[in-house]
Amino acid sequence: MPPHQTIRRFGYVSTAQQVLVAYGVLIIGYGFILGIPLARERAVAAEASAHLVGRHVASIMQGPVCLGLAYAFGVTGFESGLATAAAVLVVAGAAVETVGGTVNWLTRTGDQFAERSLGYRFSAASGPVAVIGIVVATAGVLVGM
Repeated sequence: MPPHQTIRRFGYVSTAQQVLVAYGVLIIGYGFILGIPLARERAVAAEASAHLVGRHVASIMQGPVCLGLAYAFGVTGFESGLATAAAVLVVAGAAVETVGGTVNWLTRTGDQFAERSLGYRFSAASGPVAVIGIVVATAGVLVGM
């Protein structure tokens, strides 16, 4: 067993898989927690902040994406240092995008593109990081098939 792996009930779990699973579960929890202020806003108004709604939905969607990548890494044997780097980039990109959306909601940003808000800058920075990570992850999974 390579040193970067730990034994789990269902087999080996690589470092890359651990990173993806940890973030996946945490971000789903964050998305559910955002449901509380969303429900409060909707209880008193016909609409809620677009940034809050977007962050709530995107967080709940990011979780299964990361969990699915962790599964794909496992079934294809993509567990190298490159896999860990890809996982870290995907998670970092997703997390920075989450920060951007959250900042936009908390600062009551209108059109983040027109305003070039702080949240926009976080979100814009997240794109290249996540794209590099997902390209490496996709290549590693496809090679392993």
